[in-house]
Amino acid sequence: MSDNNNLKELVSAVAARKAEFADLIVALAPDLSSQAILPTELALELSTALHDLEEHATGHDPLYKLVNDHTAPALALNESGQVVALNVGAAQLFDMQSGDGLVALGISPEAFHQFKERLTTTSGPTLLKAYRKDSDEHTLPLILVGMYQQKLKTFVLNALQQHWPESIDLAFADVFGLSTSERHILAFLSRGCSSEEIAEKRGSSVTTVRQQIKSLLQKLGAKSQVQAATMAASAATAMDTVTTKGDLLSAHYDDYPMSIHELSREQRRIGWRRFGKLGGRPVLFLHGPSFGAGDFPDERRLASQFGLDVIAIERAGYGRTEPSDKAEDPLKSQCHDILAVLGSLSIARVTILSHEVALIPALALMQHPGIQINGIVSVSAAPPFKELEQINAMPAHQAIFIQAARHAPWLAKLMIRLLILRMRKLGPEQWPKVIFEGVEPDEHVIHKNSLKQGVIAAYGFYINQLGAGYLEDLRIMIQDWSHLLETPNLPLTLIHGGGNASTPAHHLDIFRGINPDITVELIEGEGLTLAVSQTERLYHSVAALSECQPPANFVNPVT
Repeated sequence: MSDNNNLKELVSAVAARKAEFADLIVALAPDLSSQAILPTELALELSTALHDLEEHATGHDPLYKLVNDHTAPALALNESGQVVALNVGAAQLFDMQSGDGLVALGISPEAFHQFKERLTTTSGPTLLKAYRKDSDEHTLPLILVGMYQQKLKTFVLNALQQHWPESIDLAFADVFGLSTSERHILAFLSRGCSSEEIAEKRGSSVTTVRQQIKSLLQKLGAKSQVQAATMAASAATAMDTVTTKGDLLSAHYDDYPMSIHELSREQRRIGWRRFGKLGGRPVLFLHGPSFGAGDFPDERRLASQFGLDVIAIERAGYGRTEPSDKAEDPLKSQCHDILAVLGSLSIARVTILSHEVALIPALALMQHPGIQINGIVSVSAAPPFKELEQINAMPAHQAIFIQAARHAPWLAKLMIRLLILRMRKLGPEQWPKVIFEGVEPDEHVIHKNSLKQGVIAAYGFYINQLGAGYLEDLRIMIQDWSHLLETPNLPLTLIHGGGNASTPAHHLDIFRGINPDITVELIEGEGLTLAVSQTERLYHSVAALSECQPPANFVNPVT
């Protein structure tokens, strides 16, 4: 580059959306080598600029500010019970990370439901019992004080670390089943009173007080008066630190749960989610890069209503699933991840719902023995990139990533770091602008209030690994995967928006040219966002297909 002194300013301008990605490409073009190696001086300049910008953006991220402004362990949960942010104290206390669920906190779905119910009647703080992973039946529970933040549709929880308000007193009654007398005694214990002192203050016999203490110890799960007093004192102390008033949770809150799980494959962490009707017709959901993996409440509601047991794999680089080894074929690795999860559940037959680029691993799965597939419902998929015109037809801020991936790997990484930086600057409510700004009808659809909860929930899913999933997808997309479309003799339905700017409708002819048996359903007036605007139609298609059986002559080929 002729003037490296301008490089940091250009990177900052791109991050602030005052310059385009293409401007940076043009500026860097003279330094591109045939080996696609970034010159050392240039790499250092870029790394320094991006690090400074990323540190600043992280500090201003509203979700992370919710938890990092606390000295005690603190975390934020979305309405489905998934951790969307946590500070260092909470990460160490629970040995967990962003993207984990209620299981990592030792919180049952029933206890979480009761917690939400209390927040529909009071905007004040309330309590939630949690347990660390190494807990046993004799372990004292950890008490979290929580409140609801309506703007971000998030529950903020602080671990208790002595007057307590009525809301906390009622929470002890609800959470632990303490009677009024037991709560009074607990309050005395928190102030260091002995059984004799409590009996005198209450006008009761010492024997009666001791019986009441024994009862409340059992209810609290405490082994001694000291533990019970510590718990109670912690509640009061913590309440003195709560300076932000919470919001009332709507009585019509989302109560369609999603459980969060993980397993290990070859020392890699694989995250997956489950929602719908447990034990219903199995559906494998392979998410794309735009709409999360079951983060939108309508998905979970419809899965339950249609009797579908949805297994949503967090694909490599997204959520908690670690990227594949650089030497390993990313598509094969994703297939093995999926098969490992289904194998752990003893599920051998599924119907597949795939979004966008996830059609590729969905098709690749049919090359593996041991899994039977009823069919695939593919939403907003783009065909293999056979012609440059396909890329040129895309919105420029989307096409630039394909061009960068083809041009030089380091350039694609740079663009994705800037993409994540932009998402961080926009925050959990506005991050979809990096995809849909200026693109209709998608920009209008994605900002509908009914989709806000899903948009916020998906935010952490995509930034959790700083864009590693986008890189994995680019590695898959730029390969020629046409052969995967030639062999399927199972139902394959492509559902596509007639106004999809990323893949214009006439590009679907490429699919038909490769395999005339592919079914295409075009929905006029819809764009890429039909995945969340036409959710009922999509799940109806999946439910219908899940009732089918594979053709009698179908045998999964062995690779």
